[in-house]
Amino acid sequence: MATRIQNTIIGLSTDKQANITTASTNFVRFKKLNTSLTSPNYVMETDAAEIGKGNEWINQVFKSHVNVQNSLEKYASAEWVTYAAAYTLGNVTVTPPVAPATAYTYTIVPLDPTIGLELPYFSYVEQLPEGGSEAMDNIFVGCAMEDFVYSFSYGPGRASSKLTANWVGSGVLTTPSAITVPAMTTEHNMLAASMTLTVNTVDYCASKQLLSGSIGFKNNLLLNQGFYPGSGLDADGYAVRGRMEIGARAASFNFVIRAIHGSTEYATLKNQTSGTAVLAVSYDASNIVTFTFEKMYFQAVELGEVDGLATFNVTGAPAYDATNGLLSITAKTSLGGIAQAAA
Repeated sequence: MATRIQNTIIGLSTDKQANITTASTNFVRFKKLNTSLTSPNYVMETDAAEIGKGNEWINQVFKSHVNVQNSLEKYASAEWVTYAAAYTLGNVTVTPPVAPATAYTYTIVPLDPTIGLELPYFSYVEQLPEGGSEAMDNIFVGCAMEDFVYSFSYGPGRASSKLTANWVGSGVLTTPSAITVPAMTTEHNMLAASMTLTVNTVDYCASKQLLSGSIGFKNNLLLNQGFYPGSGLDADGYAVRGRMEIGARAASFNFVIRAIHGSTEYATLKNQTSGTAVLAVSYDASNIVTFTFEKMYFQAVELGEVDGLATFNVTGAPAYDATNGLLSITAKTSLGGIAQAAA
């Protein structure tokens, strides 16, 4: 028999793991758009290049390590954007709702490297039902977010607002997972039509100029350093990562606007003017995410074309502000416990 990939069940832990090897216990169930499933890569070495065995062929193979990674592409619901931002930036505080309100308020900023280099770890479950049982049922323990890209564009529907996140695992996994993934999480999709964007005092939505753009954050995780002496072996003798630390992180911001008379983008670029960049997207007042770059320069402004209309393609240069930092994300969602210790 066979099973369709749409039958896949995906569970992500809301609570952060106590450490890289201890699985979380509270899960939410999400849908995704990309079809890639998570395959642990058991890496082996060979002796093909070694001298003294009398030929150039492989005579022996040796166990090396386990690599696990995948991506999640989803429409930008308040729940998913909050989740991805929290685990990618790493420094998360939450304010519970006060009745009759139902939304938790998250304040998310980049991890302070003077305090620690490890992001909060989460657990990831994939199950593929088939034949009354499971063709696949894995829990990947000790997962960290490598990056996310939130993208928006003109056009109707959920495709106007997406977020893709890439994650990496420690290599620790359990089969079968023994996890009962809960019912599908109700998500509140935030369409680009709800967006507001102000950059260096210019309101690009009010002027009806904005066409598309993206915000990104990348951790450049030090993956090879996770295999340190004593990092650990799995039950089959393959090395697993005992840590995943942030490297030299990078933030990105770009947007495309219609070229109109009086546009100030070239002047902002030439004069090296800086200011805040604030993008907000929402479903309603209880499901909203606001990205705030505290100090934004323009790195490049290029003429382009979309649907026969002249455009300015603006590449931002996010800078660190001595008082307010680089980037803060404020989010409201009814999904609680994201990147928090288990209750």
